[in-house]
Amino acid sequence: MFEMLLGHMVGDYIFQSNWMALNKSKHNGLGWLSCFVHCSLYTISVCIIMSNKDLSWVITVFLSHFILDKFGLPEKYLKLINGRSLEMFMNNKENTTYSPYIGLRAGFTVLVYVAVDNTMHLLIMWQAWRYLYL
Repeated sequence: MFEMLLGHMVGDYIFQSNWMALNKSKHNGLGWLSCFVHCSLYTISVCIIMSNKDLSWVITVFLSHFILDKFGLPEKYLKLINGRSLEMFMNNKENTTYSPYIGLRAGFTVLVYVAVDNTMHLLIMWQAWRYLYL
């Protein structure tokens, strides 16, 4: 399972460019292209590091990542549970004027989003791996 985590980190952080991160959730041609490129590099990273090139695994890794990233499901989940979503932080009037704690609130909001995003990706892959191989 360490290989799955490592593949995820390499694919989602080392190989994801700013262009991919900023465009992948847009609903236009550029958004679909950037999400496809990102998820392809992500899938290659996970599959190589896990030494698993089984077609069912490749498809599972690609599709699960594509669906979460393209449609912003971690953000939608955080809004659903009234958690620390990025959009809710940006729309909060308290955060439009300077306060000594705005940086702390912003940083913690991002940290929560990243934790939810990573957890969703890894949980789905772990469950898929168990279903496919155990």
